[in-house]
Amino acid sequence: MAARDPVRVTYDWRDLWKDEHAQQFTVSRLARLDLLESIRDQITRSVAGDLTRRDFNANAEELLAKAGWWGEKTVLDPTTGEAATTSFDPARLKLIFDVNTRMAYSAGLWERAQRNGKTHPYIRYVTKGDERVRASHAAWSNVTLSIDDQFWQTHWPPNGWHCRCRVIPISQAAYDRGTTPSGTPLVKDSPAIATREWINKRTGEIQDVPVGIDPGFDYNPGSAGKRAQQLEKVVAQKLKTMPAPIAKAARDAGLFVPKTVAEFQDAGRRIVASLPDGEASPLGARAALLARLADEVGTATPAKVASRGAGAKLVQEASTLFPDSWTAVADELGPLYVKAKDGARGWQYSELRDLKTQKLRLPEFGIVTPTQGAGYILVRAESLENAVHEYAHRLQAALPGLDRLFQELHRQRTAGDALELLSTVTGHAYKPDEVTRKDKYVNPYQGKEYGTRGALEVMTMALEAVLGGGETGAVRQFFEVYTNDRAMFEFVVGLLFYWKP
Repeated sequence: MAARDPVRVTYDWRDLWKDEHAQQFTVSRLARLDLLESIRDQITRSVAGDLTRRDFNANAEELLAKAGWWGEKTVLDPTTGEAATTSFDPARLKLIFDVNTRMAYSAGLWERAQRNGKTHPYIRYVTKGDERVRASHAAWSNVTLSIDDQFWQTHWPPNGWHCRCRVIPISQAAYDRGTTPSGTPLVKDSPAIATREWINKRTGEIQDVPVGIDPGFDYNPGSAGKRAQQLEKVVAQKLKTMPAPIAKAARDAGLFVPKTVAEFQDAGRRIVASLPDGEASPLGARAALLARLADEVGTATPAKVASRGAGAKLVQEASTLFPDSWTAVADELGPLYVKAKDGARGWQYSELRDLKTQKLRLPEFGIVTPTQGAGYILVRAESLENAVHEYAHRLQAALPGLDRLFQELHRQRTAGDALELLSTVTGHAYKPDEVTRKDKYVNPYQGKEYGTRGALEVMTMALEAVLGGGETGAVRQFFEVYTNDRAMFEFVVGLLFYWKP
């Protein structure tokens, strides 16, 4: 929105039509150019993450009040000369804010869908599924068409005032499977588009508007003129810096980019609610979760492994349970070497320093000269759960921002708890320096702390439990964390779907 110029004074929203709104900013019946420019700048700052909705409302109200435009105002129609009363109040500001920000998010979604068209060539229409959904919009639920289908040029949401519909790009595999992650059949036929005649009383022009879409919304804001290019950078910046109030507005519009531990938990909670009951059917819930991850996030690319053998294959299989974007960053960190051993406890080591020619002795690998970023993993033979755990440690080294969220969660959960010996807490033979803050973790080992490096098992054990391994791991660990630590389960799900490197 930062580059949506010029600002144009109009009397009525219908004075600018469809694509024109993509390139020019206006507020109906706000007849002063300086005020329009100020409101436009406030909206731009909001989309960029510099202002919350509350800040926007407060600033706009102060601006309009000082100029004598707050409350009711009589204005003259420049076309007819007739006087009319308009009102600028909190509800009007909310509408201005929501329409402009939702259009910005919509345009950004279209651009991202275009960029990812090779891996996700289809688009699925999604509604909120509640009683507030318009019947006409509900009829488009799960319509799944090629991204190039003309349907998206007129039916790309929002499709009306206060529309909460959204779209989801999906892969060829998901399209071929023919159902949503919840099992609902996809609608693969393009709906017949009936139109109704609508007269723009401001211009006298007769428009054919698709039935079910509010006049003025039957266009794709992402492909409208120069708007898509202008909004791309703004939306990208917005997605990185979105404060909580703006995030709530995005969530209400069907879009959300969490930032804090609580926001990821909240996002995960909504996804978990759409899955089969993990307590009654852990295998079914896990299968649905993995299918949805594959469709909506992408988990098909195995990690690059510099070695061969059973260990390498096991870690590559484990890596395909994680988001592709996470795996790609780990691949860029450096070469990864893996070995498997029967009955091994399993470990991971990543060298993040530049040791030049310094040599290290690593169990099972012998003496090595690691390059900066190189990783070494020993996994327990034929244990996918262990491979998931150890590969998660590799991701921990490659994605410190992700681990910081787990560390923050640990600090929140264990605030005020004392360190305890693992051997005392568990009754098992751990070393004297192995300590934990047990909290309510399903396994007290998850709270194990490694001095100044923090609680490094929180992330790895949580991912191991949620993603699981074979049927045994899925039934046991998935069931335990789903049943006994739902907050952790929902947090992990939120991260898997929404956290980006």
